[in-house]
Amino acid sequence: MCDIEVETYRRALRGELLEEDEPGLRNLLARGVLVANPFHHGIYVPTPPHYLETQLHASVLRTLSAAVEEFAQIPAFVRELEAEQQRHGQPFSPAASVHLRSVDAVNAETIRTTMGASREILTAQPGFRSTKVLKGALNRHMEPARRGVTVRTIYRASERSNANQSQWVAEVTAAGAEVRTLGESFPRLILVDRAHAFFEAFDEDGVLIPKTAWYSQDRAVCEVLALYFYTGWERADPWLPDAKDEPAGSTGAEHKTTKLQRTILRSVVAGRGYDQIGKDLGVSERTVSVHLSNLRTALGFKTLPQLAHWWATSPERLLS
Repeated sequence: MCDIEVETYRRALRGELLEEDEPGLRNLLARGVLVANPFHHGIYVPTPPHYLETQLHASVLRTLSAAVEEFAQIPAFVRELEAEQQRHGQPFSPAASVHLRSVDAVNAETIRTTMGASREILTAQPGFRSTKVLKGALNRHMEPARRGVTVRTIYRASERSNANQSQWVAEVTAAGAEVRTLGESFPRLILVDRAHAFFEAFDEDGVLIPKTAWYSQDRAVCEVLALYFYTGWERADPWLPDAKDEPAGSTGAEHKTTKLQRTILRSVVAGRGYDQIGKDLGVSERTVSVHLSNLRTALGFKTLPQLAHWWATSPERLLS
């Protein structure tokens, strides 16, 4: 209740006479917080707290149920409008972009489009994804891949050290999907059949609006975004989860680099500074420097460019 309603409620408790247009009274009566005394005009009786709580819960549940039902009817309603436009010679134009303003709205549309994909799903995921999010996205990648849909995803190179992410990659690649990593910054993107595009939303000052996305069916927009995706895809390194690797932090006889060192090297060749790499990995700038120094010593190189050149031609760049 707002302050005005609380004050009106207190006056009713004191037995004061209340006018019908008393501020807040109408809302209190509508919600059943107060009940009019049938024998004394202007006197209102409070509903017992235990009964009131049950009544308010029921009222909210009715409102929520109605909202859920209305939400579920939106797709059918829009399709009906689209059919009417086409019937009257005004084909529906999907050129306009729609700002999806909640996680639920984004998830609903991405699930609908990806599960209905027939040719291609391209995804760029630059940030950390929790176990819950990964689990929710698993079937949306595996099911289309098993149907023969091309499914390709780009992650940041730093995600190779994420055990949960590695397990996710192993499962989707086993289903036929492809995953690569890129040691540079890139925006979040989902592109389905080059007909549905989801991309990040920013305000007028260029600040990212979290938990929202733009959704576009404009073919020109989708084609440009596909071109942008494949520009990064060609520069990215394949994530091969089946490649045998030694525990991070130790260099075995089979490989000259550790998993952490490979993650750092991918970021180095992408032009990121030690401070940026450290932030991505959750370590200090000095730790990044020490790892690179140790690797140069082990390989017999004196400079970082020598190490970068070796890495660019080494088969170890294909390891996870």
